[in-house]
Amino acid sequence: MAILEMFKKGGKPVVKTKSKPQVVKHVQQKKVIHKPVKKVATKHHVTAPVKHIESAPKLPQVVKIPDEKAYEIFKDAKFPIVPFAFVKRDKDIADVLKKIKPPIVMKVSGQSIIHKTEVGGIIKNINSEIAAIDAFNKLMAIKGAEKVMIQKQVSGMELIVGAKSDQQFGYIVSVGLGGIFVEVLKDVTFRVAPITTTEAASMIRELKGYEILAGARGAAPINFEALYDVLTKVSRLVGTAKLKELDINPLFCTAEGCWAADIRAIKQ
Repeated sequence: MAILEMFKKGGKPVVKTKSKPQVVKHVQQKKVIHKPVKKVATKHHVTAPVKHIESAPKLPQVVKIPDEKAYEIFKDAKFPIVPFAFVKRDKDIADVLKKIKPPIVMKVSGQSIIHKTEVGGIIKNINSEIAAIDAFNKLMAIKGAEKVMIQKQVSGMELIVGAKSDQQFGYIVSVGLGGIFVEVLKDVTFRVAPITTTEAASMIRELKGYEILAGARGAAPINFEALYDVLTKVSRLVGTAKLKELDINPLFCTAEGCWAADIRAIKQ
C-alpha cells in the first residue's frame, strides 16, 4: 500500500500532491491571523466616537431677566433708580425727552445681551432729540437689540453692588468701588445675606477706598445711610425674588443719596 500510494494520477510522485496541502494550509493560516485583527480595528473605530459623545457634559443655561422687568422689580422694591424709560421706536423719543431732560445716556437692551459695554451698547452725553434718534438707530443695529433704554445722565462716586446664590452659604452680597478702582484695586467686600445696617456699615469701612467715600481731600462725603439702605435691600431682594445673580453697576452715590444706573438680574 505504501508503494501504491507513492504514485497516483499517471505515476506522478506524491511529493507533488503533498505540496498542495502545504500551500492551502499556509493560505488558511493567513486568514486566521488577519481576520481577528480586522475585527478589533473595526470595533475600535466604531465604538470610540460614540462613547465620547455620550459622555459630553451639559452646561447650565444662563437666563437673564429682561431689562425692563428687572428695573420694574427694583422699582417695586422701592430702590432709588436713575430716571429711565424704554423705547422700541424712534418716534417715541420726543415724548420721553419731555420727562427726562438731556443730557441723557442711551443703552441697548436685549435678552441675549448680557454686558452692554462689550457690544458698544452705551452712548453718553446726548443733548438733543436729533442726537438721540441717531444713537437709537446705532444701538438698534447691534445684534440682539430689542429696545433702547433712555436714562438721565448723572455723576457721582461709582460703586458696584451685587448678590449671588452660593451652594454653601445661600446668598452672598458684595460691594466695591466701581470704575477704575474695581479694575485696578479689586476693592470688594462680602457678607452672607441678608445683612443688617450695622453689617453694611462694616462692609463699607473694610474697603480700601473708604476714605475716598468719606470725603478725601476736602470732597463731600457720600450719603452713607442711603448706601447702607441699598445694601440691605439687595441682600433681601435676591432671596425673596429667587434670583441666581444680581448686579448694580454702577450705583452712583453723592452727598444727596445713591441711585442705581444699570441693573442686571439672572434667574435661578
